[in-house]
Amino acid sequence: MGDAISALQIRMLGDFSITYHGQRLCLKNSLTTKSMIALQLLLYRGEAGAARETLVDALFYNDNSADPLNNLKVTVSNLRRFLAGAGLPPEMTVRAKSKRYYFSSPEPVWLDTAAFDKWLEKAGSTADEEEKCACLLEACNLYAGDFLPHLAAEDWAAVAAAHYRQRYFDCVRQLAELLKKQERWEELLAIATQAASLHHLEELQCLRIDCLMRLGRYQQAKEVYDQTVRELEDEFSVTPGQALVERFHQLNLAGKVGYETVQELSGQLQESTPARGAYYCSYPGFIDVYRACSRMLERTGQSAYLLLYWLTDSHGQTLEDAQKAALAAPKLKAAIGASLRRGDVFTQYGRDRFLVILVGTSRENCDLVDKRILQKYKEDAARGISFRHTLHPLGPVELDLNDGRIWRPSGK
Repeated sequence: MGDAISALQIRMLGDFSITYHGQRLCLKNSLTTKSMIALQLLLYRGEAGAARETLVDALFYNDNSADPLNNLKVTVSNLRRFLAGAGLPPEMTVRAKSKRYYFSSPEPVWLDTAAFDKWLEKAGSTADEEEKCACLLEACNLYAGDFLPHLAAEDWAAVAAAHYRQRYFDCVRQLAELLKKQERWEELLAIATQAASLHHLEELQCLRIDCLMRLGRYQQAKEVYDQTVRELEDEFSVTPGQALVERFHQLNLAGKVGYETVQELSGQLQESTPARGAYYCSYPGFIDVYRACSRMLERTGQSAYLLLYWLTDSHGQTLEDAQKAALAAPKLKAAIGASLRRGDVFTQYGRDRFLVILVGTSRENCDLVDKRILQKYKEDAARGISFRHTLHPLGPVELDLNDGRIWRPSGK
């Protein structure tokens, strides 16, 4: 169902390239120079072209020149020379007519964005599910990433990028609905994996996990889950959403089948490479640990504490700067992990908070742990970043504990 091959092919999704009769042109000029931005805008506009005022606004919006129209003429002149020297025939050039500029070509021009829109329109106009699915697959295969990502700071390109990104998400969702009905899980997995590599969305990772579970590949599904949680915490400083938490519980249930012996199951449950220090787990895993510990304490009578650490500015106020939080959080995480026992558990909650469970300890030992964490953090503290902490007994017991503790850096 692919498009007929045109002599001149333009790609703008994921990158910018010009191919003429199978030969990719060498775009020596920077893709962000005035003349190259003009070329990309004119190619995108196609036969409609662009009014000279549109080009002036796009190219010289921050230019204080007294004569922007003359600057536009110079830019177009440079662009024409570039096209002539790039290996295109003289007929393929920029022409002006009635105060509008056009990219003129005597041969048909194939543009990936136009083809993408065409396949989606065709998919929307048919009631036949097989044909709809085929059209959506054609569109999906054309999307290689954001529209002209190197021009993300340009208003017209940013608007177009948002448009195609949303249409791509809609395309993937429609494909997922159709392929699920037909149980074409391998195809859907490939689509979801490609989409997730282009855009880091929980929705896409959940779709990957669903496909892998349907295919019985539970270990791979667990690896996708773990990777997604790490990305959310380390790169975006957010906790998993409800949909991802649900997959976590589904994987827990699914993992209980498929092993023939207790020994094999035990091997799967053990840490592959036991690390020193406390056990770090994802937030959903921490919830289960907390609830399990609370139940065990009811029977054993042991004491345990929940500690919450959070980053602040040097005055003890909420840390609003996301970049500073991203810099300080790994330092506090390392300090906590190195200061706790192997039997203790902790997790990161949001971009700037950490939860710790201390089992079988006293209130006084909590102070000792706190001092160790403080000392470790001071060895590699982030400049100008403090932290505070509160603690609470595990379970429903209410005690009046001091929650006003704050460490402030000195000379940092």
